[in-house]
Amino acid sequence: MSTENSLITEVAADVLSGVDPQAPAGALHPLWPTLVELGWPQVGVDEARGGVGGTLRDLTELVAATAASGVSVPLAEASVARWILGAELESAPLVVAATSPDAVPWARFASHVLVCPERGSAHLVERGEVEPGENLAGEPRDALLLTGTTTPLPDAPPHEDVLARSALLNAAALLGAARGANERTREHVAQREQFGRPLIALKAVANALAEMRVHLEATETAVARAVRVHEQEPERALVATAAAKITAARAATSIARSAHQLHGAMGVTREHPLHHVTRKLWAWRDECGTERNWSVRLGRIALGADEPELWERTTA
Repeated sequence: MSTENSLITEVAADVLSGVDPQAPAGALHPLWPTLVELGWPQVGVDEARGGVGGTLRDLTELVAATAASGVSVPLAEASVARWILGAELESAPLVVAATSPDAVPWARFASHVLVCPERGSAHLVERGEVEPGENLAGEPRDALLLTGTTTPLPDAPPHEDVLARSALLNAAALLGAARGANERTREHVAQREQFGRPLIALKAVANALAEMRVHLEATETAVARAVRVHEQEPERALVATAAAKITAARAATSIARSAHQLHGAMGVTREHPLHHVTRKLWAWRDECGTERNWSVRLGRIALGADEPELWERTTA
């Protein structure tokens, strides 16, 4: 990790340390105004466009760190909206980006939603009425009823670019939640004793931890590569994003399962902090496209490539 990213990680750790993941009912988490004041949603956007500078890698580290803490905030969605609209968002309290008006993250708290559909042009929608919904983690996923004012955005990036960035940040969030689950599980089995010795001393437990670590390392690698491709070879971003999203979704399933197996009955209680990350793993793995959706998309891209291009993509 570079010095710059080490600093980002340290700053994130300081901000998130000791924060209670539980948000008040019907409100954004109290930490959100602090993150906005620190400029986190503007990271990865040039200062000339209303951002605070930094790189996409910096942003993914912040998204991952927030997810690892168990805190739920609209960081990824607000950052995508900032990336699209830049300085035009200066006066808006909260704008989130979505690729569909259905199940829009955090819509009930937003003043506007930036919708970039698969077909048709992007548009900025005044929130108006919403049909409330939630994902498995209890986070708002509301349907827009499109009763508010709609403004076309002909200069917005195409749907695929928005989807690629959103899915990459989703993969980074899955990575962070996986880190959180892994860390909590290692602490638990190191402290919990059975038959007079720590659980971690049992071979089956050690093997399960090793498997969790393998999935975590694979996701770390896939997300890091996708970030590099986004920054250096944007024309290949969709392929790298697909690989990262597929890897992260598979890891989410395995790591959440192992974490709860190793915690036993204690891990399923509402009072235990584990659910703040595992429920996110279950929910986020199916958002911004499911593992199957991205696998099909990646397969179609591979079928459309000639032999040299396919070899280059699969061995890069």
